[in-house]
Amino acid sequence: MKLDQAQSRGPWATRSSLGPASLCAISMLCTLPAADVHSAAADQAPAPITGSAAPARTRVKYNQKEELYFERRYGIDQLHVHSVSLGASLEFRCRVLDAEKAKALKGNRAASAMVDRRTGTKLSVPATETSAKPFQSGALEAGQEYWVVFGNRNKLVKPGDMVDVVVGTVHMSGLIVE
Repeated sequence: MKLDQAQSRGPWATRSSLGPASLCAISMLCTLPAADVHSAAADQAPAPITGSAAPARTRVKYNQKEELYFERRYGIDQLHVHSVSLGASLEFRCRVLDAEKAKALKGNRAASAMVDRRTGTKLSVPATETSAKPFQSGALEAGQEYWVVFGNRNKLVKPGDMVDVVVGTVHMSGLIVE
């Protein structure tokens, strides 16, 4: 059995694929003190992540396409859910752009509700709350901000949780509690 000459001598038996400039650079790096090499690497900005590795997910308030949908379909924007009263209540706010389209918020077909996506907890408007029907009080005006307060008695829904809000016949999904 005859062995190949290049294999029997090891990886350095063939011509080196490293050019003279590469060998010079490697020899210079080997002569530098370790502290200088570390500080030079620390000064460089981290390389951007490419390929299959994805950066950490960041939460967004809501999708821009959904925002545009609500502007066109229901005449509302700036949808926000805030934790108030040390988390004992959650406040949903929106601004009316078109009062005619926003009449759907005044629908009497269903009571206002908020549902936590993680736990499935359904929050309702407290009966004693004077803001029980803020969309029902008179005509809606363009440019005005309207709100509904939902009770979060056991503080099950926390800031950072994703909720769905139903006001009248309008279903707003994927809002993040701030």
